[in-house]
Amino acid sequence: MGLVRINQMGYKPDSPKQLVYVGKETEFNIYQSETDKVVYTGRLSESRWDKAGEETICVGEFGDLKERGNYYIKIGEKKSLTFTISDNQPQLCTDVLLKAFYFQRCGMELTKEYAGSWKHGRCHTDFAYIVSPDIEKLIKESPETLERIDVTGGWHDAGDYGKYTVAAAIAVADLLLAYEEYTNAFRHMIGIPESKLIGDDLLYEVKYELDFMLKMQKSDGSVYSKVTTRFFPGMIMPEMDTAPMLLFDISTPATGDFAAVMALAARIYHVFDKSYADICLEAAKRAYKWLKKNPEPKLFKNPPNVLSGEYGDTCDLDERYWAAAELYRTTGEEEYHKEFLNYYPLVKNRVAFGWAEVGGYGTIAYLFSKRKNDSKILESMKLEWLAHSDMLAKRSYENGYGITLGFDEYKWGSTMLLLNQARQLIIAERLLKENCYHTIIHRNWDYLLGMNPMDISYVTGLGENAVMKPHHRPSDADGVLEPVPGLVSGGPCSGLLDEVAKKRCVGQPPAKCFVDDTQSYTTNEITIYWNSPAVYVGAYISTYNEHIR
Repeated sequence: MGLVRINQMGYKPDSPKQLVYVGKETEFNIYQSETDKVVYTGRLSESRWDKAGEETICVGEFGDLKERGNYYIKIGEKKSLTFTISDNQPQLCTDVLLKAFYFQRCGMELTKEYAGSWKHGRCHTDFAYIVSPDIEKLIKESPETLERIDVTGGWHDAGDYGKYTVAAAIAVADLLLAYEEYTNAFRHMIGIPESKLIGDDLLYEVKYELDFMLKMQKSDGSVYSKVTTRFFPGMIMPEMDTAPMLLFDISTPATGDFAAVMALAARIYHVFDKSYADICLEAAKRAYKWLKKNPEPKLFKNPPNVLSGEYGDTCDLDERYWAAAELYRTTGEEEYHKEFLNYYPLVKNRVAFGWAEVGGYGTIAYLFSKRKNDSKILESMKLEWLAHSDMLAKRSYENGYGITLGFDEYKWGSTMLLLNQARQLIIAERLLKENCYHTIIHRNWDYLLGMNPMDISYVTGLGENAVMKPHHRPSDADGVLEPVPGLVSGGPCSGLLDEVAKKRCVGQPPAKCFVDDTQSYTTNEITIYWNSPAVYVGAYISTYNEHIR
């Protein structure tokens, strides 16, 4: 790995820019790639110890280099990878990150026109069997007697081909919130079959998942937890995965997440497609009505002998909190306001973003609702959010790379945590109406794209030294050398939870517990809800000049 580490995709002219050098030196030179001439000389900081990567490093700032072009950095004889300064580099990244959702589509052919080399046939078009204790036996002996439901479509969740309501809801929420706040980042076409009008592609792509989610709702308002095969499939293309699709039991977390994201969708799609927005709102209300009739938690666990993903939760209060907040924000109905205020003191983590803890979504829905909110609750929420943000900022000052991850936070999906922490700081900036955290937010973004102890971009196809072997079945089975582009890898996981990581990462510091290997599913798998916060942060970076306060 290289010793001069940068954001491999580059920067906007006016954005903060930083390099990290492993070693002890005093200055760095930046060369124009085409001429190999020095165009900038800067001073390196005093050396310091980076605990998470176990390296002595120096840091260089070059934010005042604003001339557009292609560059590389040299420190002594050590040379960085090439990077670009241009107005659209972050936008290019954001577009690729968003297009990755198209590549995760289930139930349709991905044609060469839109998918290029990563085309494949239609997959998982059969209706799903509702799970019962003897379902495998019944499918073999008398399948014609079994009820089957159309839950086709949507996005494959991760490196396998399952589809999960809680994961879907988080990814959809992230994308819609990005669109709501940074619409100008999505004002052009990204190359999907529905591309028609400038600015609509994100909403078309998200609708593909929302349509699937609507199929997951029962007539009583409750929502199924997941549709998967019994076991994870082998490393095969999606159209080769022909095992029976099984539809698993309802749960209160799935129903709460569904209610929340449908209410959010109703608000966003109201201008884009009012009739569709009405469908989403009605579905949200039916889900919430069912939740009220079922106040006790109904949590999902895999039945015996089912080895596909579980997404099991231990509490549904945060999902109910989020659902009430979104319905109140969208409708203004006092019923939902009262419900939200009842849940507020019961939710333990009100700043979290993630499939297991969704309190942060409920909090921001209330903070920015512009309804007749409780002023004391609003002030308490704001103070809580800002205190958390100050903690993240303090942590970034202690980190050699200037990022917000704590020493013990290099866990499964650490890149998601990094991106969600950036988002927490973005929300804090909105509350304060000033760009007080923008440098830290950029550092987290830079880390994702190569300025990290592994000197690797954790996004396929973005950067000169990007992830090449993600745990992603189509990328492994399609016979194409390059992986599907735009997929966010999970990143370092110090728990060493798969066999490859156990062999390759023993004795490594937390930030280096990563293996670019298809079999390392705990460090190098992908999933839709790791991509979605990257789109959100990318949209902020892309439109940075527009919201400098």
